[in-house]
Amino acid sequence: MFQEIPNFLTHEECDLYIQLIDKQNQPSCVSGSGNEISKRDDKSRTSSTSSFNNHMLLHKALSEKIAKTLQLDIKKGEGLQGQKYQVGQYFRPHLDWFQGDSYINHCLHSGNRTHTFMIYLNDNFEGGGTNFPKLNQTVKPEKGKAVWWRNLDENKVGIQNVLHEGMDVIAGNKYIITSWWRENDFNGGEDAKKANEHHEAQKKTNTVSLVQSPPEIKIFKNINEIPRLTANGFTKAKIPQDVWGLIQDSYSMLRDKEVVENFDNKKAVIETNIPNAESSTLLNFEHIPNIRKQIHSMLLPYHEEWANTKLEPSFIYGIRSYLKGATLIKHVDRIATHHISTILIVDKDLRCGCAHKELGEDWPLEIQGHDGKWYEVYAEPGEMILYESAVCEHGRTKPFEGKYYRNFYTHYKFVNYQYNA
Repeated sequence: MFQEIPNFLTHEECDLYIQLIDKQNQPSCVSGSGNEISKRDDKSRTSSTSSFNNHMLLHKALSEKIAKTLQLDIKKGEGLQGQKYQVGQYFRPHLDWFQGDSYINHCLHSGNRTHTFMIYLNDNFEGGGTNFPKLNQTVKPEKGKAVWWRNLDENKVGIQNVLHEGMDVIAGNKYIITSWWRENDFNGGEDAKKANEHHEAQKKTNTVSLVQSPPEIKIFKNINEIPRLTANGFTKAKIPQDVWGLIQDSYSMLRDKEVVENFDNKKAVIETNIPNAESSTLLNFEHIPNIRKQIHSMLLPYHEEWANTKLEPSFIYGIRSYLKGATLIKHVDRIATHHISTILIVDKDLRCGCAHKELGEDWPLEIQGHDGKWYEVYAEPGEMILYESAVCEHGRTKPFEGKYYRNFYTHYKFVNYQYNA
């Protein structure tokens, strides 16, 4: 959930920033409510803050280094800030992304905060760790170390698990640098201007907000709360011709790159639902990332039409080549990200090498429909099986008898749904 980077700054760089913070700081702010942009002297935050001008070469160089680490456009970065915590000071549990009034006051131009990047400038104090209570983890300050995390998920929904706090300083002074990053190019002046226009319009019209708040998120906590959207949970169809042509081209490029899948541990084997890790190989889409993304995007509207709901691409894997003797344990897919999925059949060779027969039996997908019954679905190259993969249990329990069976999976998640275990 968060990443630590030791020695992101040298000790000399840290000492320089400490000097700058000591020269100029003022009580830290928190976001206000209503049309109040910010407020000081809030009991939830007792540190002091220094704001740095990103146009100065020193601060610009640090911002560029952070942008490169996060692989973000530097224009999306807010101005760097330094914080000083004295004995007894803290920042109680909070989220860095904005919502409600704060979203209107701070995000109408720049968008919400996508990333937080923090650097510890010293460690000669007691207490003051960065605690993530929902993760039950605390980051220990070390001079020069950086820690960063994402604030929004793939659907631009705020992540609740990054709730964090600056714990009480017990002895000494704690110094940090904080850098926040936005969805769009950051311009605090434009954010304030648009917020003011919004509040003025609200006063004049006395109507509902002219700005649409972030969409309401529907939470599900277990498999029974996931909506069932189709008649019986699965169907079979022809792969669209333009997509099938792209798949065939990809298959031609990848055929000489087939590798034995590397399962480093038992957990990895279980997650692929293949009991015997030696019973499959992989033609990895990592070799053609742009084509992989294009296939994922081209198939999205077919999934949305079938499920009659808005979806977001989540995962697409390489072409797995199941070998003789392969089976798939009955399972449901990840309920957080694999809601509507497809198995695309690329190629198969049923020759079994047996003395008494030329071809082995075909290899059906076994799937349980919404009616509770189990079905066997057979498919040919150029066909795809769409299914509600997080709720319909499925597998292939009959050992494959042929030489190879090649397919790959695409997965999509519901828009505006969030899984909280």
